[in-house]
Amino acid sequence: MRTTLDIDEDLLIAAKELAIRQKTTAGQVVSRLLRVALTGTAAENSGPQPDSGFRGFPARGVVVTDTLIEQLREAEGI
Repeated sequence: MRTTLDIDEDLLIAAKELAIRQKTTAGQVVSRLLRVALTGTAAENSGPQPDSGFRGFPARGVVVTDTLIEQLREAEGI
């Protein structure tokens, strides 16, 4: 999906550097990192990723899903 995001310059540079090392696109790197950050798990079909030296933070709290959002909307009457 194509969209426009405002990303801090240092983070965009880091994503582009990772993309070059992994021979992929910055968009794919950002998508993978967001998926890990939001769910605590990598995409199953992403295949093996070269070690970039980046270690993400461990997942914590509740993973926000569409189902959870709908439940909260119903509870609030939205």
